[in-house]
Amino acid sequence: MGTHIGEFELRFPLNQVSTLAEHAMAATEHSWPTWDDDKPNPVPPALVWAKDQGTYLLSNGVPRLLADPAKPDGSSQVVYALGYDSYFNFTDTAVGGDDFAEYISLTAEQDGVSFIELIRHHAPRGGFLLLNVFPGGTYYLSFRSAAAPFD
Repeated sequence: MGTHIGEFELRFPLNQVSTLAEHAMAATEHSWPTWDDDKPNPVPPALVWAKDQGTYLLSNGVPRLLADPAKPDGSSQVVYALGYDSYFNFTDTAVGGDDFAEYISLTAEQDGVSFIELIRHHAPRGGFLLLNVFPGGTYYLSFRSAAAPFD
């Protein structure tokens, strides 16, 4: 595999992401990593962007959203980035080789509009949540859908 220089784009189907986002918004409690020294209080509803065997999003709502509600000890429902639902060597990409979990607040604003409002605006029209990762570990979220720009 060759080295991927520069920006690395991950695409998540909005029709699936919206399920995770609404679960987090409806939850009365939210998880946050214990190792985070800047843990917000209160903990906001968030999507968790994780990378291990593939890369995916999940809800931080408690109780967690299960992939199979009949299996309470089973795995959480996740939405994989298209094409990255199994092992992929991210080492030579801007995503990096180490496993991680990054919490993305749904109530944070981008250009004066909350992230959950943007998801609710774009999800009914299909398309994708784009996570553009840059060398050094920074990332930017955007949307690609048939929706008109958010006014």
